[in-house]
Amino acid sequence: MKKLFQKNSETVNLNRRSFMIGTASAGLVMAFAPAFFSGSVSAKESIAQQAFSPTIWWTMNTDGGIEVSIAKAEMGQHIGTALARIVADELECDWDKVSITYVDTHEKWGYMVTGG
Repeated sequence: MKKLFQKNSETVNLNRRSFMIGTASAGLVMAFAPAFFSGSVSAKESIAQQAFSPTIWWTMNTDGGIEVSIAKAEMGQHIGTALARIVADELECDWDKVSITYVDTHEKWGYMVTGG
């Protein structure tokens, strides 16, 4: 039992400042990386479609309806409802205005295949 609590010689000296810098950097990468790498809709295209699409995962139209794009295979877990429910909860929107779309293979979402 003593071995579990022995001090490891490879410890990381993490202070509050380096932790805050690391979390802020990670947050910025997660916030802006989809715009650079995913081929998401530009602002001009979004205005033409009359839809707000900050990521490839969901789109909001002008009447407040939200379309959630599910890029995972549905194998009985019903992941679509869970992800759509999370988006609706985070956006504080009416659940009746949320729709789910199961996407097909595309460069935005990757190769959609289920196999074992």
